[in-house]
This record gives sequence, structure tokens and C-alpha cells, in this order.
Amino acid sequence: MLKKLYPFIAVFILTAMILAACSPAATEAPTEAPPETEAPAEPEPTDPPPPEETEEPMAALKVCQVTDVGGIDDKTFNATAWKGVQDAEAEFGVEGKFLESQQQTDYAVNINAFIEEGCDLIVTVGFLLGADTAIAAEANPDQKFAIIDFAYFDADGNKIPYDNVVELNFATDQAAFLAGYVAAGTTQTGTVGTFGGIPIPPVTIFMDGFWAGVDYYNQENGTNVKVLGWDPATQEGLFTGNFESTDDGRALGESLMDEGADIIMPVAGPVGLGTAAAVQERGNAYIVGVDTDMSVSAPEFADVILTSVLKNMDVAVFLTTESVIEDTYEGGIFVGTLDNNGVGLASFNELDSMVPDAVKDALPGLIDGIIAGAIPSTPGVEPIVAPEGFKVCQVTDVGGIDDKTFNATAWKGVERGEEVFGGEVKFLESQQQTDYAPNINAFIEEGCDLIVTVGFLLGADTAIAAEANPDQKFAIIDFAYFDAEGNKIPYDNIVELNFATDQAAFLAGYVAAGTTQTGTVGTFGGIPIPPVTVFMDGFWYGVDYYNQQNGTDVQVLGWDPATQEGLFTGNFESTDDGRALGESLMDEGADIIMPVAGPVGLGTAAAVQERGNAYIVGVDTDMSVSAPEFADVILTSVLKNMDVAVFLTTRSVLDGSYEGGIFVGNLDNNGVGLAPFNNLESMVSDDVKDALPDLIRGIIAGDIQTAP
Repeated sequence: MLKKLYPFIAVFILTAMILAACSPAATEAPTEAPPETEAPAEPEPTDPPPPEETEEPMAALKVCQVTDVGGIDDKTFNATAWKGVQDAEAEFGVEGKFLESQQQTDYAVNINAFIEEGCDLIVTVGFLLGADTAIAAEANPDQKFAIIDFAYFDADGNKIPYDNVVELNFATDQAAFLAGYVAAGTTQTGTVGTFGGIPIPPVTIFMDGFWAGVDYYNQENGTNVKVLGWDPATQEGLFTGNFESTDDGRALGESLMDEGADIIMPVAGPVGLGTAAAVQERGNAYIVGVDTDMSVSAPEFADVILTSVLKNMDVAVFLTTESVIEDTYEGGIFVGTLDNNGVGLASFNELDSMVPDAVKDALPGLIDGIIAGAIPSTPGVEPIVAPEGFKVCQVTDVGGIDDKTFNATAWKGVERGEEVFGGEVKFLESQQQTDYAPNINAFIEEGCDLIVTVGFLLGADTAIAAEANPDQKFAIIDFAYFDAEGNKIPYDNIVELNFATDQAAFLAGYVAAGTTQTGTVGTFGGIPIPPVTVFMDGFWYGVDYYNQQNGTDVQVLGWDPATQEGLFTGNFESTDDGRALGESLMDEGADIIMPVAGPVGLGTAAAVQERGNAYIVGVDTDMSVSAPEFADVILTSVLKNMDVAVFLTTRSVLDGSYEGGIFVGNLDNNGVGLAPFNNLESMVSDDVKDALPDLIRGIIAGDIQTAP
């Protein structure tokens, strides 16, 4: 993983050297600090405060931002960073403050004022604050800092370590790659262009990514879209030499349009407004914005803004604040990527109809490929590609590869790996349990690089094969190896793919509690084993949390997490048992039911559909897809994203990071999730929908309990 960051980190060395040479001398803090500007008062939250045990320390935390010139409402760097502080205020109850720098000599003054005030975290915005932030950090080693768009290196390119400064940087090449791909697929002239303000790495990294995106589109589609203004091989191109002159932006924009470019990405701050004005006047070209959504920061040009390359500084500031709260704060470089939502591509807004559907449809796969390392977002980086003869093989449980649940979802992950990395994929279907061992051994004989076995029933045969073939790599879904005393049995050659389904089931419980009309919901299981009861725990806790937050008293039938006792059919096959338990729960008033019993739940769905006054929460996969005949009664489903886990395991084999042991799919790594509401979208209130992102953040942060 660290090796992948080296090219990105290296781009900051030149910036550090430039800043060291030209930054103003640090200014001593005056006796009296400048007047402090507080954030506009936020409306009181409608939810009650966090639980009592965490409320006091969270309320005491103070996060303070020192802006660059431009002010807190600049609609770009300062405003986006401040949004991260505000999000932390809403999520964690921290106190947010800011001081606006009117000129560069204010930087040190404002930083020192906040140190005197006792801020827990001081956020400084922009590379121009690099020197003053470092001076303050060295003088105050117990003060925590975060600086946006800067990393500390000496003149020889060696990293300067600061234990108390988190350096928030962004892999904007990744998002700019997407913009370049979109531009290449949308241009009508076959020519696009870009230019920068000053040729420093935080600028040229955008231009590298844009060029690489156009080049990739050409390779994939047999086209020859040209990029004016930048050559990544020589690192030479068009620059205005400043970040201020809109006249220079207009001139370069007109020059590029004269050469045929009909889509232009200026990477030059306010200079780009001049380009946008020229484009708007010509009426035959479009702009790609940078840093923030230009349709928001410069709405007067929304009619010519195709999209924008987003540097999500708010996400980075929020995560840093969270690390202070969780006591996981560490100095050093944080890189915002597509994977952690630190960078992204803005929507197409008013120009959505311009972008071909084929280009839109390609974006998720491009994002997958960039995150996986299979598609380099900067020129000169070698992709992760399956070598000749590489083979991933899946042994199914009974039910077949097209069972629309476990086998099919795992196979989707295998196929996704083939699409992204290449190689060959195969499967063998088990008709009965005695087929497991022969199928596994057949794939060992065939020389498969990774063998994926699906389901806990294959646990024993997978272990026997792994012990007999220590060089063979395996992954097993929904199983982990422990002895009778509960001690972990280590297998270096088996990745045990498990899932924190309580996290996603919590969301389903919250939705159910906010949607029920009777005030009663229910759940039941097939057999009382942990892979089943973990769903029921999460569901119960989600309902309970809704009650706490909204002063309601929604009841959960069928499960008590304190005693771990509840309703079970004793099997995973009988739809008649599912019908009977469903009818019983409805008779007791439940109008939303979550069966955790495989095909047994189909009987419940049939009973619910016949009654016409209740709804189902599916499990494992989207039940609206696996059982579309019941789509009219399926509220949502708790997703166990086995495809994600299998894909990540395939990547680990290719990049050399494969290690045996337990992998846990959770909300943070997209290993679990909540399906859309599909046909029943209108049933779920906006308040419930709006609460889900905050719940997800709280669960990931560990602030919301989802299981006993």
C-alpha cells in the first residue's frame, strides 16, 4: 500500500521547497489577539444529545480553523474545510470556531491566538500557511494541527516528521482521470484542453489525471481525442504564472478554443473564471471546474460547467476531528482518494443530457479499477494486471451458481475481478455435500491461484484441503475457524470472509421503526447460530435507537438480545414454517418482518403479500432482485456484499498482500449495506432517509452500538 503512495507523495516535494524559499517570515503573536469570528449559529438539532457517557467529552472538544485569505465564505477551500468542522459539530457535538486571515501576516497571529485559547485541533487552510503551521507545531508539541494541501519535505526530498500535524492531501489525479474520460467521451471536436496557474505539483497532478483519463478513453474506444496544454512525459504545458488574473484565464481559454478545444479544465483558482466567461460568450465549449463544484461556487457559469474535480476537504477535516475524539490522531500524511471519498467527480447538473449514457455507465467500473490499482490515474504508473494463466475458481454450495443469493453474489465478485484485472475464472457446482471435497481437489489439480468456497457447510473440507496444500490460497465465505474452547485456529492460506451484518441490520431496524404503522415489528431466524442472530441483534438495536432518538415505543417481536432467545423455525428450507411464523407475528400486530432463514423467508413473504397489510425486510441480497415476485412487499434488504469481499481477496493475491485470517465486511469497507427501498420508496419518510448517512458515520466511528 505504501508503495502506491510514493508517486503521489513525491509531488509535494517541490511545493515544500518553493514555500521554504518564498514564504514570509513568521509573525510574533501580539499581546492582544485579534477579534474572533464565530460561526453563524446553527439551528438546534431535533435529535436528543448523544448518550450520556460520551456527551461531556464531545461537547468539550474545540476545533478551530485559520483561513487563508478569501474568507470563510469563499465557496472553495476555506468554505469546504469549514463544512468539515460543521459536520463534526452536527455529528459529535464539538465546538467550531474560525479566524479569517486578511493577509499573509495574519497567519501566525491567528494560529497563536487559537493556541492561547486552548483549541483541541487547529485546522490551517492552504499551502501558504505551511511555514507558520510548522513553526507553531514545533513550539507547541502538545497542540494538534491539520493543514490542508501541504506536506513537509526537506530540500533533498526527505519527509520532515511532525507528530502533531496531519497533512491533508488529495489524490486529485484520480478524480481528474474521471473528468478526462468524460471530456473525451463528450467532446464534439475531438480536442480538449487544460492549463494551470503555476507549475507546481498540486496543480500538475490535476493535469496528469485529466490527460490519463483522455488517453484511457482513446485506448478503450479506438478514438484519438487530443489534449492541448499539457504533456505528462515532459511535464510541460500552458500556465498563466499566477492564480489571480481572470484576463489571463480569458486569453488562454480563447487560445485553446481557437485550436479546437471544446472542453477546458483550468487549474488556476479564480483565473478559471476568466476562462468560463470566454467559454460562455463563445457558446461552443464547456468547462471542467476544480477543487469544488464550480456550479455552486460560480453559479453564473452553471450553463457551461460540464462537471468539476472535487477535493473533498470537508471529509478530510471531519475524519481528522473524529481521530481526535477517538484518540487515534497521528501526525503525518493523509491522502484523500476515491476509496475514502477524499476526492470525487461532481454531478453533470444542467449538462447531464450532454454526457452519453455509455460514458456514465463506465464510471463505476473506472472507479473500481482506479481504487484497485488496475487503472493508473497518472501516466507512468504500472497497473495491477493478472499475469498470463492467472485463475480464480469458485466451488458453490448446493443451489447452483444462479441461486440469486450466496453463490451468485460471490460469483459476481469473481467476475468483477476478471473484468478489472483480467485472468480466467471458473466455477464448479456442488449438487450435494459430498461434492465439496471433489470439487475443491479438482481445482487444486487445475492450478487455480485462488479457490473461493461458498458457505459454512464447506468449512471442514476447505480446512482439510488447506492443510494438505499449504501453498494453495483459499477464501471461504461466512466461516471462521475456532476450536472448541473458542481459540482461533490459524490458517495462513485461508481468508475467512465474514460480515458485520448487525451494522446494516441496525439501519433496517431504524427504517422499520420509522415506517411501521402499528408500532410493532418482528423478526425470526432459521437456526440460532451467530451468522443468523447477528442480524437479529442489529435489527433490535436499530429499533431501540429510533425509540431513544424520537421518544417512541416501537416493539420488536421475536428476539431478545439480552437473553439471546427468540423465534426460530429450526431449519432453512421449509417455506410452510416461514408462512406460519409470519402469520403469527402479523396476528400479534407486526407490520414489518425480517426473516433470517434463507428460503424459509419466501413463505413469510407469501403470507405478507396475501394479507396485504405488512412488509418484509430481506437479508443477504436484495430480495427485490432475488425474489421479484414479492417486490411489492419488500421494504428493503440487509446486504451481505460477498462480491466486494471476493473482489478484494482477488486483488490481494495479485498485489502480494494476501494474508490468511478473518476479513470482516462492514459499512466502512462496503462489505455490508442497505438495499434501496425500490417500489416502497414513498413509504419511508424523508426524516428517516435523511438520518441514514449520520447513522452510518456514527456506526463506523463506533459511537452507535449495533450489537450486545
